[in-house]
Amino acid sequence: MRLLTGPAGSGKTASILDPLRDALRAGDLSVRLLVPTATLAQHLQNQLAREGFVFPPAIVQTLNAFIDDYAADAPQVSDTALYLLVEAAARRLNRPEFARVVHMPGFSASLAKTIAEFSAAGCDSARLAAHLPEAPLAAAFLAVYREVDRELARRGFAMRAQRLQIAAERIAAAGLPGIRTIWLDGFHALPDPELRVIAALGRHTRLTLTLHDSDLTDELSARLENMGFATARATRPRAFPALALVRAAGIEREAEEIARRILEQAAAGRPFREIGIVVRAADAYAPVLRSTLERFGIPARFYFDAKLDEHSAVRFLTGAVDAMLGRWDHAKTLAVLRLAPRFADSNTMDYFDFAVRERIPADGLEQLKVIAGDTPPLLRLIESLASLDAWRALVLTPADWVQRFQSLRNLFRPASPNQSRDSRRAILANHELALAYRSQSTALDAFDNAIAETAAALDPPTKLPLEEFWRSAKAALRLTPLRLRDGRRNAVQVIGAHEARQWSLPVVFVCGMVEKQFPQLHRQNSFFPDAARHRLNESGIRLRTAAEFEREEHALFETAITRGTLLTTLTYPEFDAGGDRNLPSIFLDDLHLPAVDAVSVRPQPRWLSTPPPRAALAAPALLDYLGARTARLSPSGLESYLQCAFQYFGRGILRLRTAPLRPEERLSFLEQGNIVHGVLAAGYAQPETFERLFEEAFERRRGELNIPNRYHTERLRNAMREDLLAFAADNKWPRAEFRTQTEEKFAFPLDDTVEIAGRIDRIDTTVDGRAYVIDYKYSATQNTKDRVKDPNLLQAPLYMMAAERAFGIKPDGVFYIGLKKSVEYAGWSRSGLFKSLPIPDDWLAIAEQRALKAMREIRAGRVEVAPANPAKCRFCDCRDICRVSVTAAADAAAAAGDA
Repeated sequence: MRLLTGPAGSGKTASILDPLRDALRAGDLSVRLLVPTATLAQHLQNQLAREGFVFPPAIVQTLNAFIDDYAADAPQVSDTALYLLVEAAARRLNRPEFARVVHMPGFSASLAKTIAEFSAAGCDSARLAAHLPEAPLAAAFLAVYREVDRELARRGFAMRAQRLQIAAERIAAAGLPGIRTIWLDGFHALPDPELRVIAALGRHTRLTLTLHDSDLTDELSARLENMGFATARATRPRAFPALALVRAAGIEREAEEIARRILEQAAAGRPFREIGIVVRAADAYAPVLRSTLERFGIPARFYFDAKLDEHSAVRFLTGAVDAMLGRWDHAKTLAVLRLAPRFADSNTMDYFDFAVRERIPADGLEQLKVIAGDTPPLLRLIESLASLDAWRALVLTPADWVQRFQSLRNLFRPASPNQSRDSRRAILANHELALAYRSQSTALDAFDNAIAETAAALDPPTKLPLEEFWRSAKAALRLTPLRLRDGRRNAVQVIGAHEARQWSLPVVFVCGMVEKQFPQLHRQNSFFPDAARHRLNESGIRLRTAAEFEREEHALFETAITRGTLLTTLTYPEFDAGGDRNLPSIFLDDLHLPAVDAVSVRPQPRWLSTPPPRAALAAPALLDYLGARTARLSPSGLESYLQCAFQYFGRGILRLRTAPLRPEERLSFLEQGNIVHGVLAAGYAQPETFERLFEEAFERRRGELNIPNRYHTERLRNAMREDLLAFAADNKWPRAEFRTQTEEKFAFPLDDTVEIAGRIDRIDTTVDGRAYVIDYKYSATQNTKDRVKDPNLLQAPLYMMAAERAFGIKPDGVFYIGLKKSVEYAGWSRSGLFKSLPIPDDWLAIAEQRALKAMREIRAGRVEVAPANPAKCRFCDCRDICRVSVTAAADAAAAAGDA
């Protein structure tokens, strides 16, 4: 037996692959290369296949797959089933030490992980009991571990360590017929069960084992020497790659810099497949890299599992069961219906969606059928969900529940692609579309497997109600990974730090070089801290401590920076999402690399590859339509156009509807203003009636909008009432001197082709003919004051013009009255009332010309996206379709607020 050691990049894997290639060329199938993970096995299989070798998959496989033939009668418990067994055992025992956390999924996950760690070290519950160290939670942990061991034995399952022990005994006794040479490569840690298998393999074959220098501890070296291993050093010379360090402002900019450099390499002629990105903190970086590389048009293959419970098909099925258990709450049921593949992009579903939202909160499928009306496909979908109602009353064994749930996938009917030749060719050419179709069947199969594993972890003869079985099933779905096969060859390889050990690529990026990400922070185990682990190690139970995990992080880093043969670029974000400065990785200190700042870059918009979209409508029929639609304009409509032509086009011309608000959001600023305006119109002459009128108006509108009577609603009700009563008590405006007209509609011609129409909240006129135009604003004091400073607003001069032309009144001024939290007067007048601004010269004439100019631009078809005040974009309903950067608008708003 030979032990081959060396640092990262010393050629250990190459020293194994060379004799493997020689054996394959000679047709020798008595060789095996065993690796720790399926991803590594697949990578090596693909690498050899690309070199022209044809061989059975068993030649290169994982150690787990290799021992399957020797431990087939002891099926391995899955991670999901183990978690469910641990969770059930912990709740059943109900130890006082765990009483406050036993119902938390994170606690059960930590407990299951520690049990798996002890088992992998060859320590079952009996052995732990014989060497139990002193620790606050040790006895409680042992009790759960014993219960789990009993349940595993009763169900005929085995942990991985047990299967390795069985395989080692059988291999030692029977040998390995037909196998003469075995290489083991890529292993990082070798607990006792693996060492027993290695010893058994070494008795019957020529065995070579590779280990990184940092993994070969003194104790492990001594044990391997006692087993008969002869140690050799891998000394194959290898060119160390050039190293570069890049500093970016944040993680998004870091990903963009990586994409920019990848495109530079591609432009120089390098295939994407020769570029890799090594990721240590996958949860933080994989989603950002996935979206960024897609935006830049870079094909990438991610070697990370997705979450099964987040796939749309599984969300549809789980949502259907949850909605049924919730008596078909309309909000939850609508979310399920929107996930149905045949309705994902459907005008019918859009209308149905809006109608249901308007009626929320409500429940029951019958009302949904009424709303669906005469829409057979939608009615059939709702009827298919109704078939689940019978499940609510069932009490079944786990096996029977499996049969029920495995029929659930019939509810999800994927929309089949058009079977025309052109359609099939388009799907094959579009990787994302092909992956989407492939992922649906993969996810549904994984759903069925997760349900089956749920039943395997439950007591077979026990009958359970749906809620109890479903709770365990949802945990299984949450824990089940989903990996989609991606067969593309020319794609950037995005791999984890552990998986990177077997890769060798010309250009490699290592991202996230900050503390707590690379190296990751390894805290001491909650159940057995390092002091207890040292005592267990002294008893022969080899468990890794926090210090050993730290050494592993350093080994992973050394491996990552040696995966590139030409260039390795390390990157890190200078600031986190909260704006706090990150601490660069301690591993960077020894490299002494000067950091280069990332270049600000954005992908070229895809529409620029074709002529840019027009900023105006040109079709004669559309222009005629605009002329007809703009025969009458309102002051608010003109202000909307002056703020942004595209906003006016979406709201005023297309009349796009926004999604109905949630029940708790329906008492919006606009709705509050409408209620207040109604009370003022009905009771201005009698302020003592405000409270009664308000309560009547509020309750009437609350019922019409189906607004729940909760704390938030009551808080807004009280605030509105107080504001109205404060206005009623305000005596700054001499009401007795005026004759008041409220809610006066008006219309007057601006020229021969357009009419201005609207409604004035209030006109106050004295006996001698002086008049003031009043407009109420139920908004904050500062917003009211700001209106007199906004040059784009036309409402005030047009209202004065309406008073003259429609009512024959010569106003002395126009005022906005802010009513929220305090009564605020702001406006223009000839008398200087309330410190108002003077009415500008030619104010009305200028407003008339601006209105006519805006009308001509509208009729000319101008729909340009050019907001006058970008700070208002964040309030615009069209912000998601206009291609204006919302971030820029938010920054502008923040700057305006700071000013």
